[in-house]
Amino acid sequence: METRVRDTGFDCLRATACLFIILMHSAYSTILMYGPGMTAGQTAIFQILVNAQYWAVPCFIMVTGALLLRPERELGYKKLFGKYIARVVKAIVVFGVLFAVLEAIFNPAMRSWSVFLGGVAEVFTGNSWSHLWYLYCLAGLYLLMPAYRKVAAASDERDIRYLLIVYGLFESLLPLLGIWNIPCGFYIHVGSIYPFWLFLGWYLFNWGGKLSRRAYGAMALAATAAIAALTYGRMRGNIGALDIFFSYTSPLVIVQAAGVAGWFFRMKPEGCAGVKRVLANIDSHSFGVYLIHMAYVRLLYKYLHFDPFSLGLGGIPGLVAVVAFAFALAYVTDMVMKKVPVFKSIV
Repeated sequence: METRVRDTGFDCLRATACLFIILMHSAYSTILMYGPGMTAGQTAIFQILVNAQYWAVPCFIMVTGALLLRPERELGYKKLFGKYIARVVKAIVVFGVLFAVLEAIFNPAMRSWSVFLGGVAEVFTGNSWSHLWYLYCLAGLYLLMPAYRKVAAASDERDIRYLLIVYGLFESLLPLLGIWNIPCGFYIHVGSIYPFWLFLGWYLFNWGGKLSRRAYGAMALAATAAIAALTYGRMRGNIGALDIFFSYTSPLVIVQAAGVAGWFFRMKPEGCAGVKRVLANIDSHSFGVYLIHMAYVRLLYKYLHFDPFSLGLGGIPGLVAVVAFAFALAYVTDMVMKKVPVFKSIV
C-alpha cells in the first residue's frame, strides 16, 4: 500500500512538472520573441517565471532514481537496452528528424537538401531543438544505471547522504566561488550534477519521511522566493554573476526541487481523488507532451505571430493561453501518436 501511495505521488509529480516545463518554455519563448518591446517589469516577471521552474526536470530524474534504483526491481541488461535505452534513442532520432522536417516546412531558408541534412545531423551532435537535451541526459544516466543500482543496493542512509553531500559540494556549492572570481583546484571525477538528482530521488524515497509535507512545502516556497528575488536583483543591477543560481546546479534549485519532490512523495492516500486521477492521466501522456509541446509553442509564436500582450494584464493571460494551447494540442497529438507504430514504442 505504501509503495502504491508513493507511486501515485510520482504520477502527480511528473504531471505537475510537465505542465510547469511548458510554462517555462512558453515564458522563455515570449522573451525571445517580444523581449525588445517588453517593459522592464514585464521582462522581470517573465524571467522569474522561467528561472523559478528549474525544479521540474530534476524532479523527473528524481522519480527515475526512486523507481529504477530499487533493488527489487528487475533491470537486467536486456531490459535496460531493449526497453529504456532503445526508447530514448528512438525518441532522439525520430523527433530530431521530425523537427528538422518541421523547420524545412515552416522556414523557407531551410528548404534545401544540404540544410535539411545538416538539421538531421544535429540529432547526433545534440544541436536539435533545445528541449531534447533531456533525452541525451537520460541516455547517459541509463547507461550507468547498472553501476548506480549496485551503489544503491549496497548503501545505507549514511552512505547515500555522504554521496549527496560530496556531489552537492563539488557540483553545486564550490562553483559559487566563481561569483567572486575565486578558483578552486579540487574536483571529483564525475561529469555533471545529474547523478546527484538520481540519488536524491532515491534518498527522499527511502528516508525523506523524517520531514513533514509542510516542511517540504516551506522549503520549496522559500527557495522559489529566493530565486525570484535574485532574478529581480540580477536584472535590476545587471549582475551577470548571479546567473549561477538559475541552473540545475544551483543550491537554491536543489532546495526547491527537493521540497517539491518531498511534498509529492509524502502524499496522503486519502483526499483529492479526482485531482489525482486527472494528474495520473496527464502523466500517462507526459513523455509525449514533453517531446512535442515546443512544436506548438513555435507554431503559435513564430508562424501564427500570436502576441500574448494583446490580451492585456501584462501578458499573463496571453501566456496562460499559450500554455493551455500547447498542452492541449500536445496531449491530443500524444493520443494519436500512441496509435501510430513508429511513435507507439516511444510515447
